[in-house]
Amino acid sequence: MRRSAIICIASLIILISCTRMPLLTNILDSSSGNNSDEKVLWDDFSDKKSGWEHLQIDEGSAGYVGETYQIAVNVPNTDIFTTYARTFVNSEIIVKAARIEGSDNNNFGVICRFKDQENFYSGQISSDGFAGIFKVEDGEYRLLGYQSMVPVPAIMGGSEENKIQFECIEKTLTLSVNSVLADSQQDDTFKSGETGLIAGTVDGNIGVFQFDDITVSAR
Repeated sequence: MRRSAIICIASLIILISCTRMPLLTNILDSSSGNNSDEKVLWDDFSDKKSGWEHLQIDEGSAGYVGETYQIAVNVPNTDIFTTYARTFVNSEIIVKAARIEGSDNNNFGVICRFKDQENFYSGQISSDGFAGIFKVEDGEYRLLGYQSMVPVPAIMGGSEENKIQFECIEKTLTLSVNSVLADSQQDDTFKSGETGLIAGTVDGNIGVFQFDDITVSAR
């Protein structure tokens, strides 16, 4: 049964981007009148020095595996996430993602407007077919708009790969899965921040999640 996510979906949050020096430091600001997109990041993870963290801790790991990026979580009720050191105001993030080990009752997706480990938005899905848009503010998880993640038939379950698309445009946050709208919410708490990847376990003891072909466009 899909759990409620109003208060918190993870008892332990591990930030894995703070140990590296930023590759890029400029804030990319798109005016509301500019409808053109600028692709500012594309990564197929074939270059292990492309800017994502390598991490190995008791709670899990994150890093390049083959020509993908993987996050492994070794304990239940735990999220691990990493961010790319460039700041955006309005952005669209697209990534291919799949659960390759662990329980289907999980959560994984992308992050936008990451200020620090306690303040960001994320668009996430689960391998058992649910999705939601989260706001983490002062370390507290809140699912925007609903009491619990909502069922989305477009999600490919189990270990199937899904294309996750998360748009953060002005105060509108839009999550799509496999080119089908999953949710859209309004919130203007965070104005800018980094993008990233996130994955977590719920009731399963482990989870291994694979990401590939990430694209970030400024809007």
